[in-house]
Amino acid sequence: MSTALSMISDAILIALLAVTLVAIYRFNRRLVELRQGREAFERLIVEFQQATGQADNSLQQLRQLADTRGRDLQQRTESAATVLGGIEQASADLRLLIERADRACDRLEDMVAESREVSQSASPPPAQEHTGLFSRTPLVTPAQPGDPATREPAPIAAPPTEPAPPTAPLETSKRKSMLSTLAGIR
Repeated sequence: MSTALSMISDAILIALLAVTLVAIYRFNRRLVELRQGREAFERLIVEFQQATGQADNSLQQLRQLADTRGRDLQQRTESAATVLGGIEQASADLRLLIERADRACDRLEDMVAESREVSQSASPPPAQEHTGLFSRTPLVTPAQPGDPATREPAPIAAPPTEPAPPTAPLETSKRKSMLSTLAGIR
């Protein structure tokens, strides 16, 4: 019995050793997998650190770029505000000049109307007048009192043979002709 018992105990011990060997083999395989996973995890950590370093550098560059662009934008905004102020000032000046020109035009029209009244009461103007290098017939024929003035196209006149001296003062009839020309232009 003792041999049988010793054989049974040896068989149980062999079975347990076989189970232990299988368990150790599995355990060893898992340790190898864990070591490989650890190496992969360490590589992943290194790559993650590199990526975070690059992200930090990119953020710093982005901040610097944003600061630079912000300053540029601020300077452009200030210069645009300055230009806009200048444009508004020029616009106000132009409005003032236009108002003055309108008033001067009104005064000129009044003076032309007065000169027509004077010329109508004095004598009828000649059919053609010479003024310097150009000779012309008035664009507007004076109307009789109570009749509206009518516009007629002026014929093209031949140039005078001798031009008047440029320093000679204008005669009264020539001055009236120029005023009527200005009124026709208006």
